[in-house]
Amino acid sequence: MAETRTDFLILILMGIIILLMVSITGLFIRMNQLQSRVLAALEPFQAMRIPEGLEVGSKAPDFTLTEIEGREVSLKDFSGRKVLLVFSSVGCPACVEIFPELKEFEERNPDVQVVMVSQGTDEENRMLVEEEGFGFPILEWEDVVAREYLLPGTPFFYVIEEGVIVGKGFANTLEQLEGLVREGKRR
Repeated sequence: MAETRTDFLILILMGIIILLMVSITGLFIRMNQLQSRVLAALEPFQAMRIPEGLEVGSKAPDFTLTEIEGREVSLKDFSGRKVLLVFSSVGCPACVEIFPELKEFEERNPDVQVVMVSQGTDEENRMLVEEEGFGFPILEWEDVVAREYLLPGTPFFYVIEEGVIVGKGFANTLEQLEGLVREGKRR
């Protein structure tokens, strides 16, 4: 009798396992159907992608922003020089990672004027200069300038020559920064 009862319990357990497997398979199929519907519904929005900055070859919008030392700086102050315009944020992890690379870029490329527009408080930007030892201008962020440059995020870089954008893109390494400036291509 004990053996019959054990067999019966095993059969019930196996039945439960089979039911669970069928249920999981059904859920898997339903999830795939829902995923297909969601992707189909999002398809019209794929064409509405946010542009990744201003187009290469377009005129760079001029601006006048305040440097952390209080002096006003304009993009036109650097006419005649190749400019690497950096948009960054002190709270952005990718920006923090690129800061040492940016310092090395500045040292290795004295012919390129680096100018940073930094989203952060005056105190945070001053600490950034002290910690990283930047020798280039750090300008206070203004949303209107970020909108004019169609900024897709930070850190984002523009290479500007004679008031024209010749390169743009995101960069994470010194090699990418140098390539962006050297090649003047979108990255």
